[in-house]
Amino acid sequence: MIKVLVATASRHGSTREIGEQLGTALSAGLLARKVDAEVEVLDADQIESLADVDALILGSAVYMGRWLKSARSLVDRETKSLEAIPVWLFSSGPVDDTGKSDGGKATPEVKIASAAWAQDHHTFGGKLDRAELSWGERLVASAVHATDGDHRSSSEIGEWADEICGSLAEMPVVRNDW
Repeated sequence: MIKVLVATASRHGSTREIGEQLGTALSAGLLARKVDAEVEVLDADQIESLADVDALILGSAVYMGRWLKSARSLVDRETKSLEAIPVWLFSSGPVDDTGKSDGGKATPEVKIASAAWAQDHHTFGGKLDRAELSWGERLVASAVHATDGDHRSSSEIGEWADEICGSLAEMPVVRNDW
């Protein structure tokens, strides 16, 4: 059995929801491919170690062009583990299609998104509900003319999960026991 972890950093919950959708799609996709797998979805700040993880999908909301601190901290803390297992990265944002002219490959967090150990980095549209934002966040959203609404695509999330399942089904996964 392989253990697949979907880890997310989310400020208002919409990136976590993408992670949950990915987890559900990965479980179903791996089962359909007859891959014995356990898929777990956790917040990035809940993860103490990746020692028993065979593959990781790590995602973060993007604010001001940066991943959230809990995702960045996980990357910094677990670099050795990330180099030893297959890792896919995703960003949630911008809130609309303005930054996705390259088919979902925008890289707002260049240092992490271009890491040599990453299999892929995908950017999903985000969600903006000004009622959930702090005063400062509303000010920034207004300044950058961010569009309210849910710009996430369930079909896009499912298609990316299916690509990951195909890769995992073909990979010989070796448990990383350090």
